[in-house]
Amino acid sequence: MINFDKIVNKLSKKEWQILSIYEIWSIFDPDFRKWSTKNISSIYKIIYRLKALDIIIPIKNSLYFINNNKKIKDIEIIDLYYWKILKKIISDTVWSDYFIWNIKALEILLNDYSISPKIIVYNKEVDKKVTLSKKHKIIFKILISWKKSENTNIFTKLKKFTKTISINNLSLRISNKELSILDSLLIRDNKNKIDSYLVNKFLNKYSLHLSREKLWELVKLKYITSVNRLKEISVQNNYNFLYTHCLDIIKREWWNCFLTKR
Repeated sequence: MINFDKIVNKLSKKEWQILSIYEIWSIFDPDFRKWSTKNISSIYKIIYRLKALDIIIPIKNSLYFINNNKKIKDIEIIDLYYWKILKKIISDTVWSDYFIWNIKALEILLNDYSISPKIIVYNKEVDKKVTLSKKHKIIFKILISWKKSENTNIFTKLKKFTKTISINNLSLRISNKELSILDSLLIRDNKNKIDSYLVNKFLNKYSLHLSREKLWELVKLKYITSVNRLKEISVQNNYNFLYTHCLDIIKREWWNCFLTKR
C-alpha cells in the first residue's frame, strides 16, 4: 500500500470527481480486489483521515466527492453536481440498462434540468431507494409486466421508446416524447394526479411532433386510457393534428369502444 502523501497526491488529480469507496481503495492499494477483507482496517483508517482533512466528502455510504481540501458543504455538492452524482449512482447500480421517464422525463424534454426531490430509475433487476439527503432521493424500480401472460420482459419492449440525452456533458437515457406524455397521463393511484400544467406546456411545444406510429405501438402495450385522455386534451386546446392521431389510434385498435363524441 502506498504512503499517505502519495494517496493525497493521486486524489488531487481527481478533484471534483465522484468516486466509490472501491475506486478510492484501488488508488492506494495496488493489490485491490473488490470485496476482499485484506487490509480492510487500514483502508478505513485512511478513509477516515481523508474525510477529517476534507480531501474527500461523503455523499452517501461508499460514495465520495473528491474535494482536495476546498471549503464546500455536502448539500452544496448535491446542488452543484447532482447530475454527475445521479449518473455515477445509476452506472454503479444498473450499468446502462435503465431509463428515466414520467414527469422528470417531460421536464427534461422541456429543457428543465432542475433537481427533483425524487427521481425514478426504471430497470430490470434492482428495487431500492438511495437517499442523498432529506430532500433528495433516487428510486430504482424494476419494471414488471402488467399482463400475466406476457413472456417478453416489458422493460425490453419499452426501452425501444427511449432516447439518450446529454446534461452537463453526461449521457442519460430517458423515455421519448411519446412514452413520456402517455405515461404522465396515467393515474396509478389516488396519490398520483396528472400534472396538467406540465402536460399542457409539453403539448404546446410538441403536439405537432408526436409520432402516430409510436403512440399506437405504446397503446397496444398499455396506454389506451392515456390516449383517450390525450384526445380530450387535444379537443380542449385545438390540437387538431394530435386529435386526428388519437382518434385514428382508438378506431384502429379498439373499434370505437373508447370513442366519445367530439
